[in-house]
Amino acid sequence: MRKPRLFIASSVESLLVAEAVNVNLDHEFEVTLWKNGTFKLSSSAIDDLVEKSSFVDFALFIFAPDDIATIRSRSEHVVRDNVIFEMGLFVGAIGKSRSFILKPRDIEMHLPTDLLGVTPADYDANRSDGNLVSATNRACSLIKAEVERLGLINHESLSESKKIIANPVNYELKEQDFKFLAACLQSHTAEPMGLPFHRISNDFRGVNEAALQISLIKLERMGYLSKTVETDQHNEYDFYTYSITDMGIDVLLQNEDVLQPKVPAPLQGFKNDVPF
Repeated sequence: MRKPRLFIASSVESLLVAEAVNVNLDHEFEVTLWKNGTFKLSSSAIDDLVEKSSFVDFALFIFAPDDIATIRSRSEHVVRDNVIFEMGLFVGAIGKSRSFILKPRDIEMHLPTDLLGVTPADYDANRSDGNLVSATNRACSLIKAEVERLGLINHESLSESKKIIANPVNYELKEQDFKFLAACLQSHTAEPMGLPFHRISNDFRGVNEAALQISLIKLERMGYLSKTVETDQHNEYDFYTYSITDMGIDVLLQNEDVLQPKVPAPLQGFKNDVPF
């Protein structure tokens, strides 16, 4: 198995921190230390960033109070614009959960409202020995643990019709949603082109069609189903087919008990030890 691919971005002022992280993670990761954007963002740099965002599994952004901005008549320390831009690009490509922040400990800085509530890793920027490799070691251990939990992205298997959903919507799944998802398992085991809605709905006789369509939309938006367009060559019309994703299979494996037939409760007052 290949190593996880990690993209690291920082301002020029924080390059030493980025290099210290690189030292800590070099053996376990394929690290790309981004230096092209530390001075300015050009159209070619943006193209390079887009390409790298489609190749890596994780990204780390070194936040530092590099600039001062006036916000609501107050002077605030803020992160360099290009680092915020780069993080936004990667969050859109690989997801918020795979995009990490590292910041100096006990230093106040203004963060964009979209990042409020995100817990960054931190490091001691004021060590007496100035050893940034040691200072960032704990944060790197936290990153390793999260990478182990999330795993790699199989970019090679993602076709144009099955792109990764970077930030899926989180809805509450009900029993019918799990059953609808299970009805799509054939797309993984026997029907590689996917299943049209009418094939799936045949497994739900007597269930309101609108309710089934809501389940379908919910599961697609959560990244558990993917949708493609197929063409009926004989009748010359297009139609949608649906396939279960790897995330969908995982959520079914984690909730197998929902699909088990329910054992009827014993009748109240009935004793099965009474002889007949």
